[in-house]
Amino acid sequence: MKASPPSYPIFFLVEDHLFLDDLQKLPWQYPIEEWRQLGVKHLNIKAGIGRHPVVFVQVDGRNLVVKQLGFEVSQREVDNYKEMLLRGIHTLIPLGCVMREEEPIAVKTPVGKIYERNLIGHTVTLLIDRVLPDSQLYRRAFKFENRQRIWDAIVDLFVELHLNGVYWGDASLANTLIKFYKVDIPHIGKKTQLKAFLADAETVEIHDSISDSLREADVGFFIESMEWIDEDLRASGIIRDELATEQDKAYVQTQYERRYEVAVKGRAFEKMSALNIDQYLGPVRDPAYFDTLQKHIDEHKWYLSERRKREVPFTAAAQDWLQKVFIPVCELIKKEGVLDFFPGKTASELYVEIMNNKYLLSKEKGKDVGIIHAARDYAKKFGQEPPLAAFWNGIARKVREILRMQP
Repeated sequence: MKASPPSYPIFFLVEDHLFLDDLQKLPWQYPIEEWRQLGVKHLNIKAGIGRHPVVFVQVDGRNLVVKQLGFEVSQREVDNYKEMLLRGIHTLIPLGCVMREEEPIAVKTPVGKIYERNLIGHTVTLLIDRVLPDSQLYRRAFKFENRQRIWDAIVDLFVELHLNGVYWGDASLANTLIKFYKVDIPHIGKKTQLKAFLADAETVEIHDSISDSLREADVGFFIESMEWIDEDLRASGIIRDELATEQDKAYVQTQYERRYEVAVKGRAFEKMSALNIDQYLGPVRDPAYFDTLQKHIDEHKWYLSERRKREVPFTAAAQDWLQKVFIPVCELIKKEGVLDFFPGKTASELYVEIMNNKYLLSKEKGKDVGIIHAARDYAKKFGQEPPLAAFWNGIARKVREILRMQP
């Protein structure tokens, strides 16, 4: 005779009733390690090494991640996910917490035996489509250039967290998911990039802002954790080149410091100009670029104020500069194929670098050399192909048309 399933009280802390119906179909009376034998459809994903049991299952076409841990910790984790999503942070989408109450635990005390509630919690999240967990991603042997793309994605996640007052507390490769996805870069078009997602929020602390010491501790802990992946893979019998060399660790540290500075200056620039960087400028990788852009807007502000015989606010000048100078020049750079000379650069980066080159050349010559001469010189020095006369003559004519259209 088949044994009856254990009869434990089950509590669902789920806000969306659509997901509640799905979750109620799972055998919560049993530990999640036994679900496969009970007929629950499992996904072909191997969980990384962690402190708690994790399963990837499918219910009515929905892919879910279920992690078994203490009930209070599970509640805190779900709340952390919700708050981070509200702050615009890339993390998992929580469906809720499911609790199973088992037989009370007997605890001996000086006054006798007492019984404590035995609550088993489960954090349930949606599985991100086409995501690569650490158990799959880091088994591959990558060249340093390819590893850099992974480190860049993780550094960007750190910057995103810290700017929004989030201290990870348990930052590691095992608690990170990597996804390939397409982003629309202004004046460039769609490109495939890597995006890192925080995949474990048990230890997360959320504040209005975090101190430099907490930021340093977070990144330092992650760099230390990079060694664990190599040890785990070796223990699994996988032999390949080291993933976390001293070069990799140094790269993560220096890139974090640089990108955090870029992000801080970018926020200040957005506040001053009321321009959305992601919408109009795209990726900026040098904090000094914001100083150049601010200087250009200041010059444009002076120009507009002189023409209109009144003081023009900086935000109004920024919007006018964006529409009548920056966007037309960047679109021209894209349309005429200038970016082909500089693979990997965004139109906004090229705009800044050509303008900086124009300033240096003009200072050297003692006169304004003009944007066309500066662009030719910049391409000759740094471009991958020699500029063609007809190519640059066409650029010159169209730039003059853009600048002539200013009020």
